Amino acid sequence: MIEEMIDAFFCSYYLFFLNTVIIDDSEMGGIRLEWLKVKDSEELKQLGTFNEVRRQIKLDGGKHIHITGRSWNELIEAISSFKQKLETLKVNEHPSVEVSKERVNDRVNDSDYFTSLASEYIFYLTELDGQLRMNKLNIKSTHFSDQRQAKSWRDKISKVIHPDLCHHQKASEAMAQLNDLYNQMVGRD
Repeated sequence: MIEEMIDAFFCSYYLFFLNTVIIDDSEMGGIRLEWLKVKDSEELKQLGTFNEVRRQIKLDGGKHIHITGRSWNELIEAISSFKQKLETLKVNEHPSVEVSKERVNDRVNDSDYFTSLASEYIFYLTELDGQLRMNKLNIKSTHFSDQRQAKSWRDKISKVIHPDLCHHQKASEAMAQLNDLYNQMVGRD
C-alpha cells in the first residue's frame, strides 16, 4: 500500500514536471522524452544507441523515476510498465497535476487546509510562534499602540475559539495564548 502511494506521488510529480518544464526544452537540443512516446523496440532504436537511450531516460527520470533494462526488449517493457502505471492512476486527469504556470506562483489559501476557522486560529496560536504567527493572525503594529484595536482583534478571535463555544481539544490552550498575546499588546506582560 505504501509503495503504491509513493509510486503515485512520484508519477504525479513526474507528469507535473513533464507538463510544465521539459516538453519543449530547446536549450537541450529540442524536444526530449521521445522515449516515452515510442510503441515498440524498433521505434526506441531510432532514438540512438542503447546506451544513449538509457542515459537519456535516466536523465529525464531524475532520481525518482527508475526505468532501465539490459536489452531493447527489457527497456521497452519497463517503459510500457511505467506508462501503464500512469494510465492506471489516471494522473493525467488529476487536478493537482493540471497546474498552469500562473497557479504555480499563486499563494496557497490556508483556509483550504482547515476544517473550520476555529481550527485554523487554534493551530496558529498553539503551533506557531514569532513573525509567522503574527502574520497568520493578522497582528499589526497598531495593535500594540491602540488598546481598542487590540481588544477588537482579541474579541474577534475569542468569539470563535472560546472553550465555552468551541469544543476543540486545544481551545483552552489557544485561548491562553490569545490572552498572552493581548496582554503583550496592551502592556500587561
